[in-house]
Amino acid sequence: MAKLYLVRHGETDYNNTMRFQGQTDIPLNQTGVEQAEKLAAFFKDIPLDAVYSSSLQRAGKTAEIIAEAKGLEPVSLDALKEMSFGIWENMNSSDIQKKYPREWKDFFANPANTKIPQGESMNDVQKRAYPEIKRILDQYPEGNIAFVAHGGVIRVLICTMLGLDLNRAWRIHVGNASVTCFYYWGRSYTLDFANETLHLK
Repeated sequence: MAKLYLVRHGETDYNNTMRFQGQTDIPLNQTGVEQAEKLAAFFKDIPLDAVYSSSLQRAGKTAEIIAEAKGLEPVSLDALKEMSFGIWENMNSSDIQKKYPREWKDFFANPANTKIPQGESMNDVQKRAYPEIKRILDQYPEGNIAFVAHGGVIRVLICTMLGLDLNRAWRIHVGNASVTCFYYWGRSYTLDFANETLHLK
C-alpha cells in the first residue's frame, strides 16, 4: 500500500531560542544536521520513490541528506514553504506576546483565519500546499513519497488529511526531525503514525 511521509526539518538556532522563522531562510545548526543524518538512517530500510522538500534551506538540507542515502535527488517546492508569520518573523515568542497580546490570542484560538500582518493564515497555507501534495501523489499511485517541510505546514496537512478543523492544528505536536506517516489511495488517507522521533534517541 502506498505511503506518504511528512518529515519536519532538523533543528535551527531559531528553534532553540523560540524565534518565529516562518519564511525567513534559516540554516540547520549542527544538531539539525545530525538529526537529518538520523532521519536518513530511519529511512534506510524504507523504500522511497521520491523526496520533495520546501525550498527553504533548513528543509532542503534535511531532504538532501535523506535523498542522498536513497540515491535520489530531492525536488524543491515553494508550495511547501513554512507559513509566513509576517511582521512576527525573527521575533522571540515572549516578545510577540507582550507587543501583540490580542493578535497572539487570536492566532492560537483561530489559526485557520487569523492572518498576522504581512503573513498568512492556515487557510492560506492549505490552499497552496495541499493541491501540490495531491498533484504529486497522483503521479505515484502506488509509491512511497517523503515530503520534508515545516511544523506549520505539516500541522495543516495532517488536519486536512484527517478531515479536522484547521483551528485544531496547534493541538498537534510536530517535533524537529519527526516523521508522520499516512497510507493513501486516491483522496483517502489513513494515519499510520505521527510525530515519530525515536530515531533521534
